[in-house]
Amino acid sequence: MLTLWQLRWNCWLRTNSAKTPEASGLYGKKKAASLVDSTQNRLGVGGTRNSGVNSDGNLVFTKYDRRSLSYASTFDDPWKSAAISAIEAFTGKLTILRLIRKFEKRGAPQGQAFWRACLDVMGIDLETPQAQLDRIPKEGPVIVVANHPHGMVDGMIFADLIGRVRSDYRILTRSLLTAIDDVAGSYMIPVPFPHDKDAQRKGVEMRAKAMKHLGEGGVVALFPSGVVASSDTWFGPAIEREWNVFTAKMIRKSGATVVPMRFPGQNSRAYQIANKVSPILRQGLLLHEIVYSLNKPQAPIVGHPIPDETVQSFSDDPRGFMAWLRDHTLALKD
Repeated sequence: MLTLWQLRWNCWLRTNSAKTPEASGLYGKKKAASLVDSTQNRLGVGGTRNSGVNSDGNLVFTKYDRRSLSYASTFDDPWKSAAISAIEAFTGKLTILRLIRKFEKRGAPQGQAFWRACLDVMGIDLETPQAQLDRIPKEGPVIVVANHPHGMVDGMIFADLIGRVRSDYRILTRSLLTAIDDVAGSYMIPVPFPHDKDAQRKGVEMRAKAMKHLGEGGVVALFPSGVVASSDTWFGPAIEREWNVFTAKMIRKSGATVVPMRFPGQNSRAYQIANKVSPILRQGLLLHEIVYSLNKPQAPIVGHPIPDETVQSFSDDPRGFMAWLRDHTLALKD
């Protein structure tokens, strides 16, 4: 009889061997054309992500490529990729695959509705009052800033909450999240990983896209720290890292209204310890952290827009402004 470890090892071999060039995102690329009108897709109305028609004219649904359910694809080094894949296989990958299959059976909606459907399958209820969401201006350029305690789940919650108020939003997030769904991904502006060999060029493109969207009167939401909060000690609390001054420059140049949002909570202790041990181990546990967030309600707190006088008072001190904005955001209460 096979042991549990042998079964997991066999599963890892099946899901991670013979990777194809298409396996470039967290969930892989679409393999069949959608049958839903593209206008409906953009509005998140009806349809399923991977629907298509076979040779007999019957409606079929293609599955996500299990081999691409991995953060390993963000590394070019084969040894690092293999290590991350192995860690994922023994932690959260199997659970997430089961959720994906459940999601597919329900008929995955596209566009804005995609985010709510994902969170429903994950058992994540959002308890932020509508009165707080209404603090986000209904028109004009807006920059929403937030702390980053969890990882990928933060971006999904961001999308669902902001999408309830504004449809013209873009979220600056790691490129893995942009690959989940073609239409839902259109709401995202990919942020390169620091170890990406083209990180500098992609960073310039990211900034240009964000400024262009703000210039068109849209909403840009981001995590100014650029990294998930982590503990400085083995058993201490997770610390939100310093906020990048790029955000201050974007606020000044765009003249956008600034709205702070605080995400309560932090990642598991295993993640905090892994962060102290090795960046590879930390990266390998990111799928585990998605599993850790399952079936737990979230209640991000939306603050009031920052007065323009406050923003202007820091016009000569962008770093000081970001330090103040970080502290202000982390202090938000119901």
